Amino acid sequence: MTDFIFHHDGQRLPQGGPGTIPVLMYGAAPLRRRTGSIGGPVRSTVRRLGVPVPERAHDLLTVAMAVTAADTFASRETPDGQKEAADGWTRNLRLRIPLANPTPWHPLRPLLEEALHFLSGDLWTLEFLPDGPQRPAPQRRGARIRLHGHDGVCLFSGGLDSAIGVLDLLADGRKPILVSHSYRGDAEKQESVWGSLPIKVSRFAANAYPESRLGYPNDVQMRTRSFNFLAFGALVAATLAQRELVPEPVDLIVPENGLIALNPPLTARRIGALSTRTTHPHFLGLVQRLFDELGLPVRITNPYAKKTKGEMLRGCADQATLVRIARETVSCGKWKRTGKQCGKCVPCLIRRASFHAAGMRDPTPYEPTNRDLAAVLPREEAADDLMALVLAAGRLPTTDVARWVGRTGPLPTDMAERQALLDVAQRGMAEVEDYLNSLGLIP
Repeated sequence: MTDFIFHHDGQRLPQGGPGTIPVLMYGAAPLRRRTGSIGGPVRSTVRRLGVPVPERAHDLLTVAMAVTAADTFASRETPDGQKEAADGWTRNLRLRIPLANPTPWHPLRPLLEEALHFLSGDLWTLEFLPDGPQRPAPQRRGARIRLHGHDGVCLFSGGLDSAIGVLDLLADGRKPILVSHSYRGDAEKQESVWGSLPIKVSRFAANAYPESRLGYPNDVQMRTRSFNFLAFGALVAATLAQRELVPEPVDLIVPENGLIALNPPLTARRIGALSTRTTHPHFLGLVQRLFDELGLPVRITNPYAKKTKGEMLRGCADQATLVRIARETVSCGKWKRTGKQCGKCVPCLIRRASFHAAGMRDPTPYEPTNRDLAAVLPREEAADDLMALVLAAGRLPTTDVARWVGRTGPLPTDMAERQALLDVAQRGMAEVEDYLNSLGLIP
């Protein structure tokens, strides 16, 4: 087990050692070796809202910061390169998190531990303590994030789905505040797409900025990033409700196509390490329960849970703007490593298939060596994701869809809802199958 001890006062943190990692909350930098820090830039972004934020929403943000730190700093390997866990994946993590008001969190511990286990595949033990970080004082002067005139919140990653989500909302007369994880590299793309929108809306862009002096690389999977993303969104949405600017509950919109949200495993070995659940309906349902139990007047909705990516492209209500900005959007799972969209990872391949399905030209500047997928397939070291999709698409006509989709998590008990999700997974993979067939890649 790895113990994480958090505090916002560096003098209150113990010395780190084997199996114990102290982390400075909302700190600018790690204090010493064997320590970490997280959330340095976040408090200034919260201050820019210009009003006091709800205490429980701020405590949710603190919990999300702690979870992100643990997910980032806990290595899945020993110093000699061996896998830490017997199954090569599962970590055992214990977090001691001080909050401004821990009382409402104690009964919610099992629910949150369940949600995090589903999200990352790890075993989480959470302890909520008093004397946590207080809400920052609102910024009174300078550039502040405008709240008035907005009617909800929309997560905005700079990806193709989130861009379509915003364009559809604006075309429908809605004005959401956009909430972004502004990690290095992503921020420039997000700024470009945001600046090209036909109607100007406010944007809350924060960087958790986890830093460590632990002597080994951070974990790059960051499976829990969507919990952090949702916490950012809930903070802004709850603030809108507290100021009585939007009727309760305030919409927190998560634009994600149904196939990626369900993310059924392409092969048997992808159930764990290679099958993320960041926007799976079951996970979003668990987080909604958490919000409800905390008394946060926030309603999570994914309006595209029953649409494929190709259907999203084809049905976008503002085709003119979409054509103009699609090139700037990012879908690639390896984008942060190179600053280029590789063209051969699963998200890139689904993106390419969606343009084909929509009958639209794909303007994405993929890595030149991967533009011709027929040339990628023989390169064994580069073709893992492509081969997995080729095999999965080839099996589609004989696949038991209910069993396949159910392997990533529970589906709704309502039969109509359940069938709609099974159908979107099948249609999404059919888009991929049709695209790969068009290239002559499916035997």
